[in-house]
Amino acid sequence: MSKLQLNQSLKDVLPTFSGSYPPALVSYTDSIYQLSLQKLPTLPHRADVARYHLCAFLAVEKYQDRFSLPAPVSQRIPVQPKFLDKLLDDIQDKVVSSMGSPVSTPKKLFTAEMSPTKRPHTPSIGSPLKKLRKLSDASDDINSFTAKSPFNPDGKVSHELRNEASPFNIPSKPSSPGSPRNLFKSPRSSPLKNAAASSAYSPRYLRHLTMPEFISFANNFYIPASVTPSILETFMIEKYKFVKKNEWLLACGLIHAAYVRINDKLLKNTIGKKSEFQDQLFQYQKGGLMKGNMIEWINRIEESIKGQPWALDLELKYVHNDWTVEDTTREKEIQAKLGRGWDIVQGFGSMITPPVMFDKPSQLEYYSVWTKRVREKVKSTEPVKPTDVLKSTETPKEPVTTS
Repeated sequence: MSKLQLNQSLKDVLPTFSGSYPPALVSYTDSIYQLSLQKLPTLPHRADVARYHLCAFLAVEKYQDRFSLPAPVSQRIPVQPKFLDKLLDDIQDKVVSSMGSPVSTPKKLFTAEMSPTKRPHTPSIGSPLKKLRKLSDASDDINSFTAKSPFNPDGKVSHELRNEASPFNIPSKPSSPGSPRNLFKSPRSSPLKNAAASSAYSPRYLRHLTMPEFISFANNFYIPASVTPSILETFMIEKYKFVKKNEWLLACGLIHAAYVRINDKLLKNTIGKKSEFQDQLFQYQKGGLMKGNMIEWINRIEESIKGQPWALDLELKYVHNDWTVEDTTREKEIQAKLGRGWDIVQGFGSMITPPVMFDKPSQLEYYSVWTKRVREKVKSTEPVKPTDVLKSTETPKEPVTTS
């Protein structure tokens, strides 16, 4: 388990914690992870990507009281919420519970303490199970450890690291020693218990998106920068329709519409590429959507935005490889004459289609009057020729009579 992934998983589970993580917590998380690879090589429901976070969640639960850690948050664990409890229970039962240390007799303990070893620097075996047992024994015997020093003449060790008189301390309920773990303590079993923490640090359940969040979501799929403003404009115009649903449905639909047009050849020539893209879209969304519901709304949004100018431009450029700005002129003329949604009306059996468009008699009369006025206005503004002016100013000559 890499250190970067370990720290990131702890950061997601403890979003309100600041400072360096205790070494015992980091080591315990790494041990759970290594042992889980042996006990559970494959997690169900495609949860292998969340293995780091699951191990960190269980480690924080164990050391929460010892190091005065905040309650772990489960909303940033990249797994579907309905499978979260089952996965945590599986790792707890099959991995963490197997770390029980063997019972040692007093005779063996006395022999180990009194007899000197021939190899005082024997390296310890780095087994994950032995690490867990060692940490468990250390946590159980922490109260019997004493250390005398000039600053501690009584030999008592105080593990209270925070100042009780500090106004920044959060009051916590005292837990009785030896009691079983409260199943409703963690937000994974009762999200309403920790609503304050989950509201500020639960991007999975955010139903509304800001513009920076939408742009960041689009950049995950390498949408061109020239297209993103048009998609964002459509999102800001249409998002009021998803106030009671989830704005992530609209965001996923718009990104899907742009991606399938830009990568049309790749999706058609590679088997299973479209399903893989939908899986990635579902993984990157943070709205807590169900995959079936997301795919259903993707198809609906695809039908509703296929007449958008940016969608037509992408289709002409990447699908047909014949993209010019003038290619959308005909489509805009049809939309201006028949109105938005003419293709939907056509699907209902309307006979007024782009190839056959009829005009009312009133429109024809209006056109004839308009053309007549334009012609008269053009004719009145024509410049007068000099020859016509001379002809109009000349006086007629009197006929000459001869006697």
